[in-house]
Amino acid sequence: MANKLGPHATSGLAVYIDRRILELRYKKTQREIATTAGFTNPNMLTMLKQGHSKLPIDRVATLAAAVEVDSKYLLRVALAQHGNATVVRVCDEVL
Repeated sequence: MANKLGPHATSGLAVYIDRRILELRYKKTQREIATTAGFTNPNMLTMLKQGHSKLPIDRVATLAAAVEVDSKYLLRVALAQHGNATVVRVCDEVL
């Protein structure tokens, strides 16, 4: 039975995290990334990639470090996933 995708599967965050995990697969496992990011449930990354869950804003910095990306960019796509266009626009202006 195929995994069903969640409501956020097409979000920029889900697509981006999926791509970064694939790019890093030769350096670290998904479990290592999840642990480094501070997730107690290693399946959280799968839930993010498949769009079943939104990235908690308090995990942006640790996940950005774990997947070796700019935390400002990850914050922007996480905020967009949360659906607050005004906050995204303000962040773009400030950052």
